[in-house]
Amino acid sequence: MAKVEEFAPQYLSDADLKPRGRIQLSPVSWRDQVLYQLLPDRFSDGNESQRELFDRTNPLRFQVKDKASWMRAGKKFVGGTLKGIRSKLDYLQGLGVTTLWINPPWKQRKDLETYHGYGIQNFLDIDPRFGTLQDLRDLIDAAHDRLMYVILDVIYNHSGNNWFYSDESGNPRNTLSYRSWPHYPVHGWRSQTGESIPEITNPEDGVWPQEFQNLDWYTRAGEIGNWDVPPEQDPLSPHAEFRRGDFYDLKDLNLENDQVIAALAKVYQYWIALSDCDGFRIDAVKHVSPEHSRKFCSAIRQYAQSIGKDNFLLAGEITSETMAEAYIDIIGRNLSSVLDIVSAPNALTSMAKGLAHPNVFFDLYNEHQLAGKYRQIGLHHVSVLDDHDMISRGWKQRFAAHNNIPNLYEQVAHVVGIQLTMPGIPCIYYGTEQAFDGNEGYHDDSVEPGHNGKDRYIREAMFGGAFGAFQTADCHFFNHEHPTYLRIAAIARIRNSHDRIGKALRRGNHYPRETSFCGYPFSIPGPGELVAWSQILFNTEVLMALNTHGLEDRGAEVTVDASIHPQGSTMSFLYKSDWSEKNLHYPPDEQTVVVQYQDDGRATVRIDLPPSGMAILV
Repeated sequence: MAKVEEFAPQYLSDADLKPRGRIQLSPVSWRDQVLYQLLPDRFSDGNESQRELFDRTNPLRFQVKDKASWMRAGKKFVGGTLKGIRSKLDYLQGLGVTTLWINPPWKQRKDLETYHGYGIQNFLDIDPRFGTLQDLRDLIDAAHDRLMYVILDVIYNHSGNNWFYSDESGNPRNTLSYRSWPHYPVHGWRSQTGESIPEITNPEDGVWPQEFQNLDWYTRAGEIGNWDVPPEQDPLSPHAEFRRGDFYDLKDLNLENDQVIAALAKVYQYWIALSDCDGFRIDAVKHVSPEHSRKFCSAIRQYAQSIGKDNFLLAGEITSETMAEAYIDIIGRNLSSVLDIVSAPNALTSMAKGLAHPNVFFDLYNEHQLAGKYRQIGLHHVSVLDDHDMISRGWKQRFAAHNNIPNLYEQVAHVVGIQLTMPGIPCIYYGTEQAFDGNEGYHDDSVEPGHNGKDRYIREAMFGGAFGAFQTADCHFFNHEHPTYLRIAAIARIRNSHDRIGKALRRGNHYPRETSFCGYPFSIPGPGELVAWSQILFNTEVLMALNTHGLEDRGAEVTVDASIHPQGSTMSFLYKSDWSEKNLHYPPDEQTVVVQYQDDGRATVRIDLPPSGMAILV
């Protein structure tokens, strides 16, 4: 393990960009990775051995008696740490995860409960509630020892709520309504106790490093009121309100100032040097113009390449599909990929649950559209089902929420199975493998009126503590034997394999497959039927079939590639969801299906599946 400095520099000019210890080289292609997103505060505190494992057969056993306390706990730091994450690398590797996406570990304000990590007080330090600089480096070194990668969540659009506006009466205000000009006056810096003070006197006051104490580095335009683009305005303009305003009370940085862009780039170059991380998930990219994004990404990529990280991942959060194409640059000057978080999560959910025609999802990969081409290539999009924001859903809820079908665990595993067997870089949100059902429905207005902070319910504490999943406390959820965990792990093993099958899943071309049932003509079936698709690479076809009905068996004749499968040949099952635990680990060799030819020369195989069942064949 490399040793790093104990204390963060107080001046950015003192930040050392020389790499500490060894340098982990980048993966050849990020399509070969399986990402896992987690919040440091909510994942693990490393003390799970002191708590019992949640009993899914008796969910009321650990349910809290004081719901008000549980709800309050969800709005605060609950105790997860970087050391805790490191202690769960076995669990994550067993699931099939190859890359960790760690939400921001950067130092937050001592007086505010910004447990999510997006309210940075010191850009060059780790929040002590999460650990130390050394803890971050040790975690990443330990992941690299297992041939795993780590990407860190970074923010360069805004800082934390580190200073106060002055209102017309000269009083301190956290925020004011947006105005484009002139700059609002500043009342003072925020002290470590949350008061307005004229000068910063210790490391807990205001913002650090010292260079960020220049108030000209902030737009000082007040809070965003209009999050959309007016029809008459260029949606890519750096002067749009949603690009110049504060993200609620998080203070917007003035990226029109080249010094600010350069400083932010150096901040995150420092973190690459210190931590040896392998990529960044970049927050709030919609709120940064494409030109400013290009400047930042170019500076990061050039530094990473200079030290040997030739494929450093820069994955951007863009909450607008119409803008995303402006930020992707296939020649490597801007983002390398975009989080697919706008329409795709709902389309994926609807197909897996049999709520919409499968073409709603498959059409996202239509090569006649530019976005479809990007998805089909697989290099430029990160496939997302659930995440910590869920901006695609008006009602914040995980996939498993409000779902009481008998085969729920299989259905949750297989919606991830779709991600793992389609083009792109799949990302699993922590807790999905334990079928977490976090949703706004846990909120009780009689206890806490209003709608503030309801995203807490999709950010449950995996390790238990005071804000456990399913409205529990003091039990943990790291269950290697959970039916959802086992099935995701089995599918991930196929995807991650180094043979022609794994490579076909990761690099192959995607083809929706027509099916026929009950004598109907071959077509892409409607909602609630058996749906199928293939990944083909050269002469290898991997076929997936999914029963999208949650309550009834489904079967169909499924089209396969006749040039690869001659009549009378067989396809072997690599995965069947109703296999025993032993067979999920060690697939039997003898389970095959014969390829038949229809009168029109179409090659097909017969697949029958239980409710929410899935099969993979080659």
